[in-house]
Amino acid sequence: MEELSLTEKIGLLTGADAFTLPALPRIGLRGLRTSDGPAGVRGTNMDPDDRSTSFPAPIALAATWDPALVDEVTRQLGHEAKAKGIDVLLAPTVNLARTPYGGRGFECFGEDPVLAARIAAAYVRGVQSQGVAATVKHYVGNDSEVERWTVDVRADETTLREVYLVPFEACVAEAECAAVMAGYNSVNGISMTEHEELLNRVLKQEWGFQGVVFSDWSAARSTVQTALAGLDLVMPGPDGPWGQALVEAVKAGRVPESLIDDKVARLLRMAELCGALGAPGDPVPAVEAHPGPHARRDVVRLTAARSFTLLRNVSTALPLPAGIGQLALIGPNAVHPVYQGGGSAEVGPAVTVTPYEGLRHALGPEVGITVAEGCAHSYRTSSPEPEYTEDPQDGGPGARLEIFDEDGALIYSGVRPDSELTFWDPLPEGVAPRAGKLVLSTLYTAEADGEYRFAVAGVGELRLEVDGALASEAIAPPPSDVMEAFSQPFESGCERELRAGQRVLLTASGQPGDYEPGFVRFRLAANRIRTAPELLGEALAAAGQADAAVVVVGVAQGEESEGYDRSTLALPGRQDALIEEVAAVCPRTIVVVNSGMPVLMPWAERVGAILQVWFPGQEFGHALADVLTGLQEPTGRLPVSMPRSEPLVPVGIAKPQDGALRYEEGLNVGYRAYARTGFEPRYPFGHGLGYTEWEYEDLQLPLGPVHPGADVEIGVAVRNVGERAGTETVQVYLTRPVDGVSALAAFGRAVAEPGERVRLRLTLPARTFAHWDPRSHEWAQPAGAFVVKVGSSSRELPLRGELPVG
Repeated sequence: MEELSLTEKIGLLTGADAFTLPALPRIGLRGLRTSDGPAGVRGTNMDPDDRSTSFPAPIALAATWDPALVDEVTRQLGHEAKAKGIDVLLAPTVNLARTPYGGRGFECFGEDPVLAARIAAAYVRGVQSQGVAATVKHYVGNDSEVERWTVDVRADETTLREVYLVPFEACVAEAECAAVMAGYNSVNGISMTEHEELLNRVLKQEWGFQGVVFSDWSAARSTVQTALAGLDLVMPGPDGPWGQALVEAVKAGRVPESLIDDKVARLLRMAELCGALGAPGDPVPAVEAHPGPHARRDVVRLTAARSFTLLRNVSTALPLPAGIGQLALIGPNAVHPVYQGGGSAEVGPAVTVTPYEGLRHALGPEVGITVAEGCAHSYRTSSPEPEYTEDPQDGGPGARLEIFDEDGALIYSGVRPDSELTFWDPLPEGVAPRAGKLVLSTLYTAEADGEYRFAVAGVGELRLEVDGALASEAIAPPPSDVMEAFSQPFESGCERELRAGQRVLLTASGQPGDYEPGFVRFRLAANRIRTAPELLGEALAAAGQADAAVVVVGVAQGEESEGYDRSTLALPGRQDALIEEVAAVCPRTIVVVNSGMPVLMPWAERVGAILQVWFPGQEFGHALADVLTGLQEPTGRLPVSMPRSEPLVPVGIAKPQDGALRYEEGLNVGYRAYARTGFEPRYPFGHGLGYTEWEYEDLQLPLGPVHPGADVEIGVAVRNVGERAGTETVQVYLTRPVDGVSALAAFGRAVAEPGERVRLRLTLPARTFAHWDPRSHEWAQPAGAFVVKVGSSSRELPLRGELPVG
């Protein structure tokens, strides 16, 4: 520190660019490289020559209820980050799924703070074991996307301490996370990047956090306030509110230089963890970056399978019988699976396995599989498959991309494998498509006779030509959030009748105009249009001739994303009707739900089985086949409650009033909200079936009163009473006498052969007996009779006992 000038020190505290931190070679510091994200390592851009492993979404990791497995799979995540030359992973997201409408709920670890804390801590340990810093985000209260840049979350002190801060505290105290990211939002009137109470006093002083507090990208909006409050690093760079303005503030005595020293020391500690800091005078540590992917596919596949949550299984619809002859694979998500959520969590997968590919590989050629889309779940068009496109200049699959500057001069021309460009796709140095014009063109070949839709999607002025003639033009309305422009860009298009094999020249152009981020996503799209009766007829014909029908339904790509919340929990399009009609002609109908957050299931009682598969990542098809055939037992349990209907959702769509979002439900989030309101969920938090049956036989509690402030060990005996080996997630809920609040306290896994009895020893941490006292501003350890309940979900708790404390 003594070798650095004030200007040099402050120069280290703002990013060098969008994803890289500044280097200072004379002290042996290279620039640390950061990357999103929570379900895969994208890298500093989405390079088609450096693809990524697409991991199961965080909500799927939470559904495993298995910290050991999460540790194992996130070691693979950290390994891939290190191999790709990434030092800091901008994950995990440990905000809670306060409402099922949250657009980013798939990035979280569910609705319960204890489950989220256990899974998040395992995630951090796994990533950091590979010499990669984990960034726990978004501290705190960034639990929905509506007005996320400005919203003021109003939550009382008890609610913050007992619910929303719990996973962050676990990541600091138990996993020693290297970084924490402060969110865009305010809490109780103070911006999180300026919140001295939560950053300095709680995070750094009370919890002893020794790492770096990042700003979320462009969240730091002041100089002195952010520096004093405890922010350590402003991202992105090189511009921002610090720099020379902070130098002047220190010289003027408004910010102590000792605070600057503390920030730099934190940054250097993180660099040391990542291997980015050498000794002064020695060569700067080199970055070893190798194109991906690097993670073990078998671990990713196993994790996906163990996250799958069997919600219903009557008449042993699953696993599929060994002698099955004909299978119908139906549904829009069977044809267009959604492997990952939208926004900054997206990666460019190296490989994706469709449900058909997985089942065909597992079942072999002797089982017939008929695929039928059944219905369309989205009106939106998508980039055509490469086999139907050709570069109009040089031939070969793909689309020609041309970029023009503001004066109309051509500055780039090249071929893209897909007909779209996003803001993090790599381009030659100096080529920045911000205020100029983009043009995508391709020769498109019709796959069959019929009607086709062509479209251009993006921001600003959009124009589409078909065979040189203007077909559509529009000015896109400004999106409410930059990620809306990324995940659900505005589109303008037309329809044309084509014959099989007919070729048309499609040319899309776009100019962002005054839209400040420039192009976020620009797409030339083409899809064949199928009528609803045609799609349904094919599905029913397939189902009627099959021994079993697997109906894969869910959300469309981009429906769940950073930048906006959901407006409904209903399945899009005619999926509900499709399920009903397929079930009417095929008794063994298995519904596979491909969504990150809950959807409504009005047909639940009329199908044989329901399997929630979340956003399972690239190994979707293989993991699905493993579970459907019985090679793997679905051991997932719900990390969120599944609502019966939208009027019966206790905490609905986030609706700020005058910029304030009030957490009026207090502690009653998720299953606790259902208990408070008396609403009945479709499937409760913690629910999940397997391929065997279990009996809960015995609960052993300590004899005599327990000393306040002590951990408590209890014993639980369960027996596998089914016909095959299996795994049960044993859940312990504690009801405290002070206010009657009942919440998850501990959980564990029992693995047993048929007829085997297993006894688990589970620890109830002292904190689960405590409550936050807003008068003394500290944790209180009350005496009294606590009720311990044990079972398979928050509503199936057959074992019960009273535990006196004090």
